[in-house]
Amino acid sequence: MEKKVTVPYPLNICDEDRDKYLPHLSYTLNEQRVKYLKNVFVTSSGFCMNNKGLIKECHHNYPLQINDYRNEAAKCYYDAVDNPENLIVLDDDKTYLTIHHPWFNYYHWICESIFRLWMVRKKLDTLILILPEYYRDADFIMGSIEPFNIKNIFFVPNGKSVLVKNLCLPQIKPECDSYNGMHVRQIRRFYSQYVFTVKPVITNRIERLYVSRKLAGRRAIINEDEILTIIEKYNFDIFYPERHSFLEQVAIFSQVKYLVGTHGSGLTNMLFMALGTSLLELHKNKTNELDHPSPLFWYMAEALGIKYYHQLCDTYGREDYFEGDYMIDAKIFERNLLSMLSD
Repeated sequence: MEKKVTVPYPLNICDEDRDKYLPHLSYTLNEQRVKYLKNVFVTSSGFCMNNKGLIKECHHNYPLQINDYRNEAAKCYYDAVDNPENLIVLDDDKTYLTIHHPWFNYYHWICESIFRLWMVRKKLDTLILILPEYYRDADFIMGSIEPFNIKNIFFVPNGKSVLVKNLCLPQIKPECDSYNGMHVRQIRRFYSQYVFTVKPVITNRIERLYVSRKLAGRRAIINEDEILTIIEKYNFDIFYPERHSFLEQVAIFSQVKYLVGTHGSGLTNMLFMALGTSLLELHKNKTNELDHPSPLFWYMAEALGIKYYHQLCDTYGREDYFEGDYMIDAKIFERNLLSMLSD
């Protein structure tokens, strides 16, 4: 079943930018299903195969990438055939659960894998979660599943695949930039209740927050010192996600009223911001892969009931979607900041 979701323009849109957003004022939300399957080959990166081939519920629906998915899954399969020691057979009568996938980073785990976990939250006592061994060392993985109180996790040694007799497979979102509004609001409430009621996390209350990518290693702001002068002028705290645990970030962002940052994983934490708060996203005017700004956080803001402001920025160096550095027009930035704060 498909549903059409309509999204308004950014609140500070100007006439010259309307054409960039006009074709993207709606998107299709596809219903996600939970499948129970027999005799499934699961790669360490989360691809799932059976005797019919790659199972569509385990990967995104991007036609240009399907062959890459198949090739990676096939590579793992033939590695297991040629090297039987790299295959773990789980042929007991227990049901295993898979929610991870190849794009191992903060956004895709929190806004895709956790959503899959949410779909089966009432059945977790009957399931064994499968995770790659190296996930055990990632705070945002283990911290984000802590509130679910998962009793059984099977960690797959690095470089190995598993053959599962009984598998529960919640479907991944067919497209990254789509959101089940009910789910995102439920998850926001679930985590906020955990860090304030179930297991209180003590943090300083911050209402105005600027997320810096200074420690991220890519997509830096070339003139960030100039931007920080403006940020500090309006009493924003500078935030480095790398210095905080996942649950600390939940507690901090649950109290943020105004958020500013460049497009990237750091804005994922808007998931925990309350209804009626505001976001100013700094993102790229145009890239090699996209001829329009990414709608990822624009759509997410709408699903959460967060007021969305934007600023299109020039990029330098490697000007592709993932790597190019930003140059931010400081005068326009201050104007946009004031627009958000005056609402």
